[in-house]
Amino acid sequence: MAKIDLKSATGLSIIYENDALIFKNSSFQKKKDFTIDDIREQLLNKELDCPEIFYKKYYSVDTDSLFSSKKIKLHIYTISPNLAGIEFVKTKVTRCKKYPRLIEILSGTAIILLQQYKSPKENRVIKFLAKKGQKIIIPANYDFVAVNPRQNSSLIFAEILYINAVSRVVLDDNSGMAYYVIRKNAKQEIVRNPNYKIVNEVEKVEMDKIIKEFGITPKTTVIKQLIRKYEKFNWLFKEDSVKY
Repeated sequence: MAKIDLKSATGLSIIYENDALIFKNSSFQKKKDFTIDDIREQLLNKELDCPEIFYKKYYSVDTDSLFSSKKIKLHIYTISPNLAGIEFVKTKVTRCKKYPRLIEILSGTAIILLQQYKSPKENRVIKFLAKKGQKIIIPANYDFVAVNPRQNSSLIFAEILYINAVSRVVLDDNSGMAYYVIRKNAKQEIVRNPNYKIVNEVEKVEMDKIIKEFGITPKTTVIKQLIRKYEKFNWLFKEDSVKY
């Protein structure tokens, strides 16, 4: 697999090679490989035994305490191309109850699903197709999953949040989100999770307009913007500050 230089995407000297991130002049607190057993409860087909590794998460990436001094956490995820049966590989569903989160695609293409399910009558599922450089704001109390829909390229993305924000794995009891992203007859499809008897249709939201409303420049990596224009990101540190 080709080497990917992530410096222009992150502002940090990070290289992706041989399915791993190599850090120069920066570091991370810990790394976790999320295996099929970690994610099994959220799969369409729970009887599978491969792929062994679904994704890798590098926690609290930093350089000379630059981000921690700004009260920011930066996590980086890598998802190699693969299929779990007919389902595209994905992350576990997470939810940050009080604070918004920022996602930026560093390499590859992602399908991002957001969900808020309060009841059969009150629920939302939002889908984004995001390519390198695109940013997505996740409101507080929304479930989030990232899917790698490409079979020939890895997905690498950053998750940025307030240092006091707590992101927890959720929806094991529901077998994950209300919809799964699958490959059927060489095409990509979204199918409903049968554990959700009633759920609304998937929405599409124009994120480019939303990020501009929150002071984000589309073409500059959001990590650089956070450092240079810190005051524009006050909303990232406030509870329930994002609605759309």
